[in-house]
Amino acid sequence: MKRSLLLLLSGIPVFCFAQSNFQKGYVVTNNQDTLRGYIDYVEQTKNPTSITFKTALESQTQTFGTADCSAFSINEMEAYQRFDVEVSLSKIDLANLSVGPDKTTEKRNVFLKVEQAGRNVTLLSYTDKIKKRFYLLEKGSVTPYELVRGMYLKAANDNMMMEDIEFRRQLSLVMNKFDVGTEAERSKLAVLTYDEPSLIKLVAKINDQKIAKSKYKSTRFFVGIGMNANKGYYRGQNDMASSDAHNKSSYTPYLSVGIDAFANPAIRKLIYRMELSLSTSKNEVSLVSDGKYGQSVTHQFDQVTVSFLPQLIYNIYNKEHLKVFLGGGAGVNLSGYTNNKEITKSFFRQEVTVEENKTDLEKINFSIPLSAGVVLHKKIEILAGYNFSSSITNYQNFSINIQRYKIGVNYLFGK
Repeated sequence: MKRSLLLLLSGIPVFCFAQSNFQKGYVVTNNQDTLRGYIDYVEQTKNPTSITFKTALESQTQTFGTADCSAFSINEMEAYQRFDVEVSLSKIDLANLSVGPDKTTEKRNVFLKVEQAGRNVTLLSYTDKIKKRFYLLEKGSVTPYELVRGMYLKAANDNMMMEDIEFRRQLSLVMNKFDVGTEAERSKLAVLTYDEPSLIKLVAKINDQKIAKSKYKSTRFFVGIGMNANKGYYRGQNDMASSDAHNKSSYTPYLSVGIDAFANPAIRKLIYRMELSLSTSKNEVSLVSDGKYGQSVTHQFDQVTVSFLPQLIYNIYNKEHLKVFLGGGAGVNLSGYTNNKEITKSFFRQEVTVEENKTDLEKINFSIPLSAGVVLHKKIEILAGYNFSSSITNYQNFSINIQRYKIGVNYLFGK
């Protein structure tokens, strides 16, 4: 199995060249001409600074940046408009908060993503390496303004974190201006959170419109079955850690269930996976000392493990009916043990000694899983995986480690 996994991993770089994902869309030039064709839809965490465009799939590519076009849209997926806007520069990560409010801004010419358009206001967003910001474009205005939200440390007490909630006051003024919302709805502004779902819902209320549901599902469920190759072995200052020790492998089935959340449901290239698995293993480590007065020592134990495995999955090749992925994460394992015994056979005395539970094995242990595989027709996931060696003991001088390889098949629910 190790050889099979290595062959799979060695073949994956073939797929790692830059891939295009051209989808139908249009570009609005500076002359307000609309060019219809195909746009390379790239999954990214920040707003694009340029796009790659083709008038037809077989045509040469063109690049449009903020100096070349005023807007573009990828049909039923995303739309962007170019604006000159003030961009707040205050940090929101805890390690870099300012002492007192940071009102620093910078004028930028950027593509803003259209989150919700309507008759009264349009909600837009802009994300860079600092943070995500939301903007509001009111009816009759040509320039959107930022809905301001900031985090900072109170000047008199650096240990107290404060929040600038100016965006709530801004939205209250907008609701008054367009005379929308009941008193109860306006009172909810006091607890409004600065996130996409909450702001889209409020903007839809201001525009007296329904929120359009995306045709792309943001999550999917899966179930899986497969086979593990397990091997327990000693490390450190223990006779059983000798190079002469024999570490017996066992092959056992496993079951898994889980849920995938897509970073971008329309592309499904980056996936956040939560997996729960049930597995077993039969482990045996033995050491034989030669000679008339020699002996053999065998430590064996059976393990049943329930694992919680948060992972990141990335499709390095991402087409409609074939995807090739790599994955990795961290595992928290709850293990139970039976048949934990050390068997000593003396060749001279012809005696057998059995000691039960001589070695304490940890119920809670950790692992680092890696995986690679393919997805066929959005339904069948075939994978191979490897768990880095992890300790299941808590001794200072030595440890017992478990090494695991696996192959499996997952069935993916949904479209």
